[in-house]
Amino acid sequence: MTPLYSRTNPFPGKMLVNRRVNEGNRNKETRHHEISLTGSGLTFEPGDSMAVYATNDPPLVEEIIRALGATGDEIVPAGKNETAPLRQALLRNYAITTPTPKFLKAIVERASAAPLLEELLRPDHKHDLQVYLWGMEVIDFLLQHPSARFTPGEFVGLLTKLQPRLYSVASCLRVYPDSVHFIVDVIRYESHGRLRKGVASTFLAERCHDQPVPVFPSVAKHFHLPEGDADIIMVGPGTGIAPFRAFLQERRAVGARGRNWLFFGAQRGSGD
Repeated sequence: MTPLYSRTNPFPGKMLVNRRVNEGNRNKETRHHEISLTGSGLTFEPGDSMAVYATNDPPLVEEIIRALGATGDEIVPAGKNETAPLRQALLRNYAITTPTPKFLKAIVERASAAPLLEELLRPDHKHDLQVYLWGMEVIDFLLQHPSARFTPGEFVGLLTKLQPRLYSVASCLRVYPDSVHFIVDVIRYESHGRLRKGVASTFLAERCHDQPVPVFPSVAKHFHLPEGDADIIMVGPGTGIAPFRAFLQERRAVGARGRNWLFFGAQRGSGD
């Protein structure tokens, strides 16, 4: 029997809990999410990840449409043998933040003048190009080079497919059989006078109260608990505590008698 939900047909989860867990830290926003999996039949183990199929930020989509001089209703390619209105394709199908090499080359070719970018695209300037592009997005180049004109179809042809983001599961099914939990740092920062947003982290934080959270599990081959009562040391200064939260829940649920040490890094002991 073919599973109802798959990587190409993710389950439309429902956001049950969206809570900030570090109210005392102005410089960092970390959120606890609980997403209902009721009726999905999806399974996972502590150590696995869950793919989140996010959509892009609607205000950014509208700004790109305006910069193109389009209406958003133009029909464009949206995947293999698929088409969609430009607005829907930019929301759901394409990565619209990081500029691709094809897009940058097209800007140089079509803009009336882009001497700096043209020089940086030379093979011997790769490091300089990386430095220049830090904090720059597609919309910046569209606004800075209005003479570079693209039809909607040409524009999406210069983008890459919007990929799902993987988050470590922060819960175990023995304790929470009908949901999955995440612990997510929300990416927001200012660069070149603009607020930048992480696609999936702000999707979960801002845009899921009235729309589904499409998810599908991703198996981790080499990151699981040892069997039995072995002592474990969990170190997560970079990866965070999310997977170890699931580990501790699982150890308690199965009655494992081994000792557990958890080391993790946080900015402020009082608020994180």
